[in-house]
Amino acid sequence: MSRRILLIIAGALLLALLALGVFFFLQRRDANSNTNASNTNGNLPNVNTVVLNTNQAGNSNTAVNGSALTARAIVESTARSFASIYGSFSNQNSFENITSLYPLMAPALKAQQEAFVGVEQAKRADTSLYTGFTSEPRIVNVEAFDENDGTAEVRVTLQRTETSGSSTESTTYFQDITLSFQRLDGAWKVWRLAWGAKQ
Repeated sequence: MSRRILLIIAGALLLALLALGVFFFLQRRDANSNTNASNTNGNLPNVNTVVLNTNQAGNSNTAVNGSALTARAIVESTARSFASIYGSFSNQNSFENITSLYPLMAPALKAQQEAFVGVEQAKRADTSLYTGFTSEPRIVNVEAFDENDGTAEVRVTLQRTETSGSSTESTTYFQDITLSFQRLDGAWKVWRLAWGAKQ
């Protein structure tokens, strides 16, 4: 796995840990200050927390109150991490940019991506000459969000750098990826993705 991809994944992990720290701080503060037993944990929304490491991406449902992270913010954060990892690829990393995101995918998208990875791995392409992409999210736009229906659509504008051979042979451009989310069993999952044209 290239050093840039490891740095991207490490950054996503730090963001997730920071979000968890804020959540636990706010929950502990609210638990100490709320003495109204009838209002405790009432009508709390389900949101996802993204936890990423070099081997896998996971999510968990966490109930928080209105002062903490909202479901919309969690969808936005998940889209940012998902797009960055999915869009960062190396012909030497055995499609970890896709396989590490399986836990964040709805079943149909996961099956589609598993089939794609299987076909590409069977080709046994020559990996002696490095080729790869790094993708850094620049703009994250929540274009649609409906918590009641459990659906969302987020467009992420990535700055992508394509490298071939040596680091001096690189091309940088912008490209959008649109991620459609669906809440399944309380967890926000990506069920469709679509790349836009290079800019």
